Amino acid sequence: MESKEEVRDVELLIQALKDEHWDVRRKAAWALGNKGEIAVEPLIQALKDERWDVRRKAAWALGNIGNARGVEPLIQALRDEYPDVREEAAWALARIGDFMAIEPLIQALRDEYPDVRRQAARSLAVLSVLSEEIVKTTIHEFESKIEEQERELFQKFKKLYEHELKKLQAKS
Repeated sequence: MESKEEVRDVELLIQALKDEHWDVRRKAAWALGNKGEIAVEPLIQALKDERWDVRRKAAWALGNIGNARGVEPLIQALRDEYPDVREEAAWALARIGDFMAIEPLIQALRDEYPDVRRQAARSLAVLSVLSEEIVKTTIHEFESKIEEQERELFQKFKKLYEHELKKLQAKS
């Protein structure tokens, strides 16, 4: 149970998420990432901030906390207009470890930005460590539904995932 002082600190950080200065909001999101479940709902709201760097820190913070309530909003963040937010959302989804993220991460393998694709591949590899069968089955089903001309390009991106999985397996 949190002390009154800890609760007060969290309340102040939550208030800081509404500050007029984006850098204050960004730093508050980062700090809330170390405060646990009490910060999840305010961080979910911060994923809608007008500034991309606040949204990116909120995605990181949700991943750091690891609460499943962040999964759906982070899946939505995989479609953010800024690649840094999408990349951080992909990382956070792996940290949470919910298999609901598999198909959205597979779709992120086709992102126009290489850093987002690379993180999506890493995240899928992390989820594969939890259940390789579920991830590979979902990838196979996804691949079988796409058009022939897209399949060749998708297979190139799928190799990113396979490479990241081999790296992870070599470490264990």
